[in-house]
Amino acid sequence: MDLHGHEIAVFGNQDRSAISAAADKLLIYLDSNVWIDITERFPEVAKQCRRLVQKDKVVFPVSFSAIDEVFQQPTVAKRLCVAALMDDLSKGICFRPSKTIHEMEANLALPIMLGNATASFKREKILTWIVEFAGTMVLKFPPSWNQVDAEKFHGLIVGRPELRSVKWFVEHLDGNQMRIENAERMKRYVEGITASIKESNCRFKHLAKDVRRKQFLLEERISVVNNLISPKLSRNLLKIVGPEKLLDTIATISKQVGEGGKKRLDQIMKVMPSLDLNCHILAERACNSARKVREQDFYDVEHAIVGGTYADFFVTSDGNLFDLLTNRCSISADQNCRVVRGVKGLEEVLGEISS
Repeated sequence: MDLHGHEIAVFGNQDRSAISAAADKLLIYLDSNVWIDITERFPEVAKQCRRLVQKDKVVFPVSFSAIDEVFQQPTVAKRLCVAALMDDLSKGICFRPSKTIHEMEANLALPIMLGNATASFKREKILTWIVEFAGTMVLKFPPSWNQVDAEKFHGLIVGRPELRSVKWFVEHLDGNQMRIENAERMKRYVEGITASIKESNCRFKHLAKDVRRKQFLLEERISVVNNLISPKLSRNLLKIVGPEKLLDTIATISKQVGEGGKKRLDQIMKVMPSLDLNCHILAERACNSARKVREQDFYDVEHAIVGGTYADFFVTSDGNLFDLLTNRCSISADQNCRVVRGVKGLEEVLGEISS
């Protein structure tokens, strides 16, 4: 008997087969305002969305931000209506949290360093079922459970429809507690971003605006490299060569491909579009320092760095975000993600798909 118990991933490869099928369809990502609009004000648009989902032409995956914002709705009735539509249109499919996606992207650093300029992963890898909207789930069993009993219990759990339903979460989670926790998180976010913007502008206030924007972006990218990409690279190398050969291997790779520079940084960030889009957004926020940081910015950024890179269509009601993704930054277009504005933009997309 294992004295430490054991654990089983809630979803194995077989349980994710429907996710693989969904990843091959057109993915339309809606920000929270669009979800609310088509639920409350444009029911005919919601019906058109349902028809296309029923015909297996599209899927509307949700995300951590989309689900979390449902709980910010003022009444239970409003929350349930939006959640029910999300269940209908998403078919239980959800993007993994941005933190998980960023870690997956950072894992591509090693292949890039080894000369694989087209390193990537399949889109299905960043999709999951709704229950994992905040992270990968595992079932942990105490030592008293044997493997057979654990697998039987897992079999009873894995097919439950609740694991694929936003509405179930709305009905069973404490919305008031979630709003309290959200308020604390938003407060920390606003304070942190405000301080970062102030510090960056103080350091580069002597530069012209266009030069300052480029410097802000470079600083954000370097921060990502130092805090996420380089540690991931080292850990992945450590798994392959072991601690004894780690330093020699790094030295050999550096000798073969060089120490890097702007060209290497551009090459790395190109295969990490969500990470890089986050850098672009933060740089733009810093460049527009007169604009006060809002709590809603947290969700807007989260929607964009997921939907604006890995969906086929990203529908947003935020004018500033729309301008950034379509005019000031080319990452969405480079990823073949078409960014459209509000319900009107969604209607145009639905019309094109239906024709």
